[in-house]
Amino acid sequence: MSLAQCRPKDRFSHRKITPAILVIVAVSTLFSGCFGGLGQKISSPDTPPLTGPTGGVAVKALLTSSMAAHGPIGKVLAVLTRGSHSLEQELAVDLAAMTATGSFPKVLIGSWELEVKVYNQHGDLAYLGTASVLIQEGKTASVELPLRAAPGVLVMHLDISDFDSYELVKGRIIIGTGEEPEVVKEFTREDSSSVTVEIDRLAPKTHDLRVELYKNTFHSYNRIYQGPWDTVTIRPGQTTEVNWNPAWGCVEIIGYIDAPPPPPAYVDVVVQESGILICWEPVVPLENDLQGYKVYVQTDPFAGFQLAAVLPCHETSYLYMPEPSSQWEDEVVWVQIAVSSFDKGGNESIRSYPVTVEWIPATIDKPEP
Repeated sequence: MSLAQCRPKDRFSHRKITPAILVIVAVSTLFSGCFGGLGQKISSPDTPPLTGPTGGVAVKALLTSSMAAHGPIGKVLAVLTRGSHSLEQELAVDLAAMTATGSFPKVLIGSWELEVKVYNQHGDLAYLGTASVLIQEGKTASVELPLRAAPGVLVMHLDISDFDSYELVKGRIIIGTGEEPEVVKEFTREDSSSVTVEIDRLAPKTHDLRVELYKNTFHSYNRIYQGPWDTVTIRPGQTTEVNWNPAWGCVEIIGYIDAPPPPPAYVDVVVQESGILICWEPVVPLENDLQGYKVYVQTDPFAGFQLAAVLPCHETSYLYMPEPSSQWEDEVVWVQIAVSSFDKGGNESIRSYPVTVEWIPATIDKPEP
């Protein structure tokens, strides 16, 4: 797989990321006032009613010195959300005390979702924290809210024009090499030969990533491409764009012919008192890789040839002693002998032309009846 980063909307250099920043949220019913105080915005399709029990939210964010050292703070924004109602409050940043404070006066009681967002001077979201805040009439509560490095967005532009011959191409972007991937994003190619896929809320870190392509359905037998693992780095609050195309390689096929050796020639046999001496001419294969010889004998036409011996390549003779058999009732036994050669690759030649010889069982002791 080929991943090439393009147009990275990343103004962050590599730096240490503070794992957590503590935010203390005080919830109180002692505040007075109305919606839309100084620095506060209200976003709602329908203005929430002003009647009913209300409370207030005071937000104090405890920032860290390392945060300002590695990226100057631009602004800190607190957002309260419930359903379609949204309240925003920009917090006052005190760099000397490393705090950001603000309040939401006269908020209707009930459960609200609080987000605290820290932006750098370039306007990029650097840190984010969320928590549920329960506002109760006549009571004060507090919640600790950790701020962590803001998630980022990955935008992948995939070129799959090499698979235009398939009517329908589906794909998966897999993030994470564990048994359970962190993210699996599926996509389908439409009429275009390229696809753009966006994956949001990715943890800011270096991710392992690969792409799989399928025809028609996401079944293993329909998989037409599985890319190698690659890496992509997501930085806090930033969008990283990459161009992807399939990785192709070249296969060079080198074939060679490993011919079997020729069969031994001029096989000769001599009957001796101690047995049948079999001799043959040495074999010289074209590849010069002779390993040895095999001697086959047949004493019973209904039993076929049997392997009698396997000899190394420097042996060109073998003394064969026929084993007595209860079937030997005749005074003469006809023995057929053939020899083959074999090379180091395991290739065996055809057998030599069989040589027939008379063997008189009387020359050896017959088995007791």
